Amino acid sequence: GINAEYGDLIQIEGAEGQHHAERKVLGWDSGYGCNSTLPTVTHYRNKNFWEPPSMLQHSTMEQRIPSPILRGLAIPEHWCSIQYFELDHKVGETFKVLSKYREVKVDGYVNPSEPNRFCLGQLSNVHRTEASEKARLHVGQGVMLTLEGQGDVLLECKSQHPVFVQSQYLDKQSQRKPGDAVHKFFPGTHLKVFDLQDCYDTIMTKAQIAQSAARAQALAVSGSPDAAQAALQIVGPKAINPESGLLTRDGMVQINAAANIGVDDLRRMCILRLSFVKGWGPDYHRINIKFTPCWIEIQLHRALQLLDDVLRRTQMYEAGQDH
Repeated sequence: GINAEYGDLIQIEGAEGQHHAERKVLGWDSGYGCNSTLPTVTHYRNKNFWEPPSMLQHSTMEQRIPSPILRGLAIPEHWCSIQYFELDHKVGETFKVLSKYREVKVDGYVNPSEPNRFCLGQLSNVHRTEASEKARLHVGQGVMLTLEGQGDVLLECKSQHPVFVQSQYLDKQSQRKPGDAVHKFFPGTHLKVFDLQDCYDTIMTKAQIAQSAARAQALAVSGSPDAAQAALQIVGPKAINPESGLLTRDGMVQINAAANIGVDDLRRMCILRLSFVKGWGPDYHRINIKFTPCWIEIQLHRALQLLDDVLRRTQMYEAGQDH
């Protein structure tokens, strides 16, 4: 059975192999193989299915005061939009969820009329493959997405089969680089997958770095002696040759990379992707989610609203920075 000390269990598929992460009732722990000092879940005999906890441990979700970043921004009419794909082909219309509905269910059944239930079983596709047909049979109860506060999102796997999630918030919680892991949710798992404040903070940081890098880039191109000092603030000491005090080639490469942060890079932070039944990533023959038989993309409108506000206030792309 499951040790009662632990509330939730996910499995992470990443570039360094398969790992397990577990969240304690009062926090989150992640295990990275036998050399880790953190606990792992290798003592769970049945890793493919486990009985869910009787209730979500809300104690792990901080009750925070609404951030000043949200003041003056009206609540969007819809809190999310969901698109359904089979391989790289979008199927059906985009499903939008009104903000008055705090929960939305995505399942494999056929009811077309519930405003907060997206039934994939009703969608036809003349290009449907046998793999997609088989995978759709196992979607079942699917997943439940819950809006918390102004824009945090929780995900519950209600299906009898795992779902695989791309979430930059979970990447950070499991100490992985953004986009480095695919998070495998076993049946019954209920976890936070998106944090609005964390998303905003990261967007602001990246936007500020991009602006500073663009200035350093311009100084370097013009041959200004101030280029090295500008690069030092962004890249660090490795950007400068200690003997000459000039900007190094590696430093310039890093400056160019930082300046090339585009709208699409920031927009991806406001999106969740989830595949049913089949995984993808370094540990699978499917290297990209677009090779999975059925998957969904969830655009989070509050996060996109904040991103738009940041872009307008920083004006980071009005001087030709957008690549």
